[in-house]
Amino acid sequence: MKSITIEGNPESLTAIMVPRETEYHDHETIRINSSDGSPSVEKTIFRVVDGGEDKWELQFE
Repeated sequence: MKSITIEGNPESLTAIMVPRETEYHDHETIRINSSDGSPSVEKTIFRVVDGGEDKWELQFE
């Protein structure tokens, strides 16, 4: 399972921009960790779209 670390609370996250270095797929489940001590969550990607500037936008259900 892939993991991403963000600042803030990952529970309320609906979309995130990530570098294109890693490939992501629709309906893939990833773990989102908080760098500030909030609980980690697992979210399923609803859609992966081109975010421009060599980034993917991951949209969550």
